[in-house]
Amino acid sequence: MALEEADRSFGLWAENLPALEAFFAVSNQWRVSPVFGGPPLWLGLDYAACRAAWDSAGIVITPELWAGFQTVEAAAKDALNSR
Repeated sequence: MALEEADRSFGLWAENLPALEAFFAVSNQWRVSPVFGGPPLWLGLDYAACRAAWDSAGIVITPELWAGFQTVEAAAKDALNSR
């Protein structure tokens, strides 16, 4: 996705696109705990599995990208646990 398209299509600021792409690359690596009689509890992403996926995808995680990624992860976890 081009940076210009990101802002128009999703209301996404262009500088946040790398963090979102890093999240999408590992969005199937969640650690989930069953809860008796209720919905599952989304704990967070498995960072060891994330590292393997990012390495395979050629994504270099800088400190700045890591901070943005963790912001996306926290928002996703909150959304998943509020269902």
